Amino acid sequence: MWQIVLKNFWIKFKRWLDLRLGYISAAPRLILYFIEILKYGAYTIDTEFEYVSEDGTNTEKFIMRTLIELDGDVTNFVPDPMKHKGEDWFCCFEDAFKLHSQNIKFFFTKLEESATFWAFMTTLPLLIAINYRLIEDIWVLISTGHFSDKLQEQVLDLGIFIASAILLPQLVKLLIPRLLAFVLKRIEKYFAEEEKK
Repeated sequence: MWQIVLKNFWIKFKRWLDLRLGYISAAPRLILYFIEILKYGAYTIDTEFEYVSEDGTNTEKFIMRTLIELDGDVTNFVPDPMKHKGEDWFCCFEDAFKLHSQNIKFFFTKLEESATFWAFMTTLPLLIAINYRLIEDIWVLISTGHFSDKLQEQVLDLGIFIASAILLPQLVKLLIPRLLAFVLKRIEKYFAEEEKK
């Protein structure tokens, strides 16, 4: 019993720390998720719990498991909710189910943060490339302390910078899911062809 309590405490502590670190902890997650999915065929979310009857004579360990596959299929494995009769079993099952739902929600939250981080990292070089003149003008201002004589161009550059800072992330957000779906279909097709061999 204490092992499951410690394990659940450790999971909650890691979740608390992950939420505090935000995008810093989310950055490598997308890569780790893909490695696990490619290695095992699915990402697994497990929630262990233990049922102890009111009289203390019956103690059983259970696990709720969710498998998330590369193509987005989600498969859930849960113990039979009618396995035991009595209010204590239903309360234990309900608490475990709520915890498992939180674990799944946490996974998708971190997955979204990780995708947002990598979308930003792919946008950043484009942002710099598009706005190189403004960056050059800012560098001249910092190094010499003078504005460039091309004030009108700087205003135009600033407008382009602001537009690209707003539009590029939206464009990436629009294109990344389609590009990711295309890549995943190609990987799935490759594995299907390998299985036929």
